[in-house]
Amino acid sequence: MPERLAAVAPSATPRGTDVASIVDARPITPTQILVVLLAAAALFVDGYDIQVMALAVPPLAAEWHLPESHFGLALSAVVVGITIGAGFLGPFGDRVGRKTMLVASMLLTGMATIATAFAASPAEFAVWRLLTGLALGAGIPNCAALTSEYAPAARRSMIVGLLNLASPLGAFSGGFIAPPVLAAFGWRGTFLVGGGAPILVGVVMLFFVPESLKFLLIRRPSSPRIHRILGRIAPDIDLRTIDLQPATDGPRASPLALLAPQFRARTLVLWALLVLNLFNLYVLISWLPTLLQRDGWNLTAALQGAVLIQGGGVVGGIVISTMLDRGGTRLALVAGFGLSVVCLLGFSVVANAAAWVALLLLLGAGVSGAQLALNAMSAAYYPPAIKATGVSGALLIGGIGSMAGPLAGAAMLDMQLSSTAILALLAIPSVICAFGVRIMRPEWQAW
Repeated sequence: MPERLAAVAPSATPRGTDVASIVDARPITPTQILVVLLAAAALFVDGYDIQVMALAVPPLAAEWHLPESHFGLALSAVVVGITIGAGFLGPFGDRVGRKTMLVASMLLTGMATIATAFAASPAEFAVWRLLTGLALGAGIPNCAALTSEYAPAARRSMIVGLLNLASPLGAFSGGFIAPPVLAAFGWRGTFLVGGGAPILVGVVMLFFVPESLKFLLIRRPSSPRIHRILGRIAPDIDLRTIDLQPATDGPRASPLALLAPQFRARTLVLWALLVLNLFNLYVLISWLPTLLQRDGWNLTAALQGAVLIQGGGVVGGIVISTMLDRGGTRLALVAGFGLSVVCLLGFSVVANAAAWVALLLLLGAGVSGAQLALNAMSAAYYPPAIKATGVSGALLIGGIGSMAGPLAGAAMLDMQLSSTAILALLAIPSVICAFGVRIMRPEWQAW
């Protein structure tokens, strides 16, 4: 490969140009597009796998003659797994490679989800959902890190933000995939579908996704893969003009680096917003089908209505993502949290089903859209040497809210609170988030 590249007429690239400059300055290539598409496919099936348990709870509870609240532990188990996996397995992407962790994540997620289809009790559900979450958590931060490192700097935050739309799209699609699958194959079929998809994505990624160039330069500077990947991204550049020296500057890949003086403020603010917003998001993801059924919706309508927040999140995420690279991060987040407050209180004011559909869509644009922006920022806030660690740390701490949400929802259901009262209470974390955004600084979004 180096010999072939040397035969190409050298470009005007100045001697000493580094690999990061090539990625940042050149038009995006088919190889980079492929990385983004397959990373999006991984997050799409992740979104379905996260949502599928909530979609299965109503028919499961009816078949097993159990109250819905008995499945609170199973609903939280996947989030516990994601939190542990992201915090303790995700950072291995900074050591063994983003691609390696992603492929392993997809294969293990698929196997654990298929195994869930054969669970025979809520306790067994909790165990398999915990293992599914561990696999998901190992891959999600590396998805963001790999995409971020192949995206040009000028569009990096927008691309990572748009990438994160794949997860709510996957969850949204679950509301329309689940009803016919439930009708044809029962609740077990929803998990079999959710398990087969990530295995397929993992196999495709194994053969077609390149490892991160920036990771290779830091951890594998003598790897021949560097030349091969450069040949795909910049075949017109003479490698003799490129600085292929290993990157030695920057912090080490340690969780403690996130709290170093130069990163401490941004890390703590980001973590606080993630905890509060993920608390709200996971109450909604886990219990909306049940809340809507309690309010008189039939099962199919409740399943489809519950994922409207994901559909609204896609729209909100697109709007917010386009603002991230234009200095509008704070404005976009304040708008998202403010919209969430209005919608959550609005359910107590209007009773019309059509109005609730509109409120669910707008609520998704606020809560889920803001979450997509926070996910993108968790990659943009840190340099390459600790990027996967930064995303993993955000998932680990945010998991506090994600785990508490389903359990808090179950507790509120056991307290016999009305659906509208539960939704109104969720406005409190959104109000706190809107004020928290004022602490953020534009210069934090540097990578």
